[in-house]
Amino acid sequence: MFEVGQIITKVEEPITREQLIKYAKASGDSNPVHTNEDFAIKVGLNGVIAHGMLSFGMVNKYVSDLALENNGEIMTVGCEMRGMVRPGDWLIAIIEVESIENNVVSFKITQNSKMPLKLEKDGQVIKVYEGEERGWVSEKEKAGIKTEETPEGTLTYREWLANKAWAKIRLS
Repeated sequence: MFEVGQIITKVEEPITREQLIKYAKASGDSNPVHTNEDFAIKVGLNGVIAHGMLSFGMVNKYVSDLALENNGEIMTVGCEMRGMVRPGDWLIAIIEVESIENNVVSFKITQNSKMPLKLEKDGQVIKVYEGEERGWVSEKEKAGIKTEETPEGTLTYREWLANKAWAKIRLS
């Protein structure tokens, strides 16, 4: 059961180029900025970007799963797309129960992209990721650069807002 203020976190594995190609075919969205590296570079994106509806589709899946797990039905799901998602980015959704009224649960959902930049161990860079190599972090996104300790070493990454979403489910 849900409680106001409850936080549910969902993490998706890194987005792949293969996933973008499959999504383009399945959705009919053939915009080459999502699948053609040369085209995406030519139009100033410095590489392909994920479909906004791909990440929003993941939000919809989370909401659908919550409804199914709690014998409920989806009433509404909405989204504002705020930032680009790149191949190699992890998607992290923070789903917060905002209110519960008359068996209707309202959620506020923040979906961030987590772009790995470099991995260091013992003061040495042991891996550089594509986001760092291509300079995918914009000036304004530099405020989102963080580090975390992993078993492999210290990971430097950029975490940035991809989508702000909301949803309501009715519980039976």
